[in-house]
Amino acid sequence: MKTSKLFISFLNIKSDTLVSGREYSLSTGDIIIYTIYLPNFIELKSYLSQFLNSPELKKAKRFYKEIDRNRFIIYRSILKLILGAYTKSDIKNIHLDYDFNKKPYLASHPWLHFNMSHSEDYAAIAISRKMVGLDIEYLSKDFKFTSLLPDIFDDHERAAIQNADDKKNAFYTLWTRKEAFVKALGKGIDEDFKYIPSTDGQHNLDFKLVKNTQNWQVYSFDFNEHYLGAVAFEGLPAASNNLLLCSIPNSMENLLEMTYKKNY
Repeated sequence: MKTSKLFISFLNIKSDTLVSGREYSLSTGDIIIYTIYLPNFIELKSYLSQFLNSPELKKAKRFYKEIDRNRFIIYRSILKLILGAYTKSDIKNIHLDYDFNKKPYLASHPWLHFNMSHSEDYAAIAISRKMVGLDIEYLSKDFKFTSLLPDIFDDHERAAIQNADDKKNAFYTLWTRKEAFVKALGKGIDEDFKYIPSTDGQHNLDFKLVKNTQNWQVYSFDFNEHYLGAVAFEGLPAASNNLLLCSIPNSMENLLEMTYKKNY
């Protein structure tokens, strides 16, 4: 039986902020996670909307709730700024395509992998040369998760949650790991979701779950005191892996630093 390995752990990811003159390049082991705090960008929404093309602007108008419209405009425009910076492309030439599970990708630059997640007031975008998946979740005090456990976790995982001192944190830790991994694979949440490992350690994965023989790693990280995140990407742990958590400042000057200088 074909198998691949999956390594899962918690990682303290070093943090950084955007600075003027930053070089946007990716080494093979780089996984950069950009974080966006939505309230900081509301006043910049009208300016950021200039980076959206006609279909994207039409999509924004179709959102019934203003908060959802704001999220789309802000998150999509910043995603395009980031992709433009790494591909050295005019933002007007950044066009997203979608696979059969509606995961976006850049057909013009297939070497660049990215994934986005958002929850409440935050969003995060992971960028890498490796296949990558990302999930962040707000640690909701009111969310009742007990009834969901049999559908999404196996016996070992359910026991880990039920025996944890902080059951809510344990639930979100294991959930985000599964979610990040299936997003890296480009899969949706299906009947296999329950059987994808999410506890610490090294696991063997059945080929039928991942449809490839690549090895994978998943890391949980503290987003802030009210949020939890997980990132998944190809390969087993190596010294060459470089994970960085980078916050996006709410300054148009800093955002414009990301644009391709040939055209701006």
